[in-house]
Amino acid sequence: MRWVSGMQQRISSFHKYYALFFFGAFLVCLPLRVGAETLPSISPAIDSDADGLSDQEELSRYHTSPQIADTDGDKVGDGEEVQKGYSPLVVGKKLSEVDTDADGVMDSVELAFGTNLANTDTDADGFSDSIEFFSGYDPRTAEPKLLQKSVRIHTVSQRLDYELDGILIGSYIVSTGKKSTPTPTGVFTITKKAPRAWSRSAQLWMPWWMNFTGTRAPSGMYAVHELPEWPGGKKEGEKHLGIPVSHGCVRLGIGSAKYMYDWTPIGTPVTIQKD
Repeated sequence: MRWVSGMQQRISSFHKYYALFFFGAFLVCLPLRVGAETLPSISPAIDSDADGLSDQEELSRYHTSPQIADTDGDKVGDGEEVQKGYSPLVVGKKLSEVDTDADGVMDSVELAFGTNLANTDTDADGFSDSIEFFSGYDPRTAEPKLLQKSVRIHTVSQRLDYELDGILIGSYIVSTGKKSTPTPTGVFTITKKAPRAWSRSAQLWMPWWMNFTGTRAPSGMYAVHELPEWPGGKKEGEKHLGIPVSHGCVRLGIGSAKYMYDWTPIGTPVTIQKD
């Protein structure tokens, strides 16, 4: 059986199990549901309720009713809601705000990635989609396929995006370098990590420190890290997220820095651009 063979391959893959169990502990409270859904074969051209979505799309992609043009009853057709980025299942909510299967992955991400937004375990391999997204494995196949993680930082909008296989997974507000000490732009690589690094020049701590290196970014000079912390425990720049005020590093808020530290392995490419 495919499921059994898929699990046997995972058992033989030390690296995948190490990653999945590590991240499984991080996401231990997330629900799991094993078993792929079997849907009837439907012509992609049929749109029974004339809402702009084919019956096939409604059943297998959006999980709306192919017989009701306005599934959530908000006076806006399912097709129009999807086109504008809103959920056709929940009134007044964007797809990026809804997690239909409560697996920790927003519907907008599941739709972009092609996973099942109504099934916590799309590939029926025993690992929830969110655990596989977090650990970097493809949630669309039971085969142990590792995907490329990447980080993109925008110095104008002061935003950090993290991506899997080139698809946006999530974003955080950051604070990059001020005008006199700008964060370098270009393509870099995460080469070092430390849970708590000390800055000798600034005389403060930098929690969840991830050093990125490359052209104009020598080893140890620039990093992505949590808001700096003075020896007495006071945080530096708590009100400055979204404003470029750092000495060149990329500052993240409390919580988001730890998440990115856990999500980002050494070797991850980092692109820094002026939006």
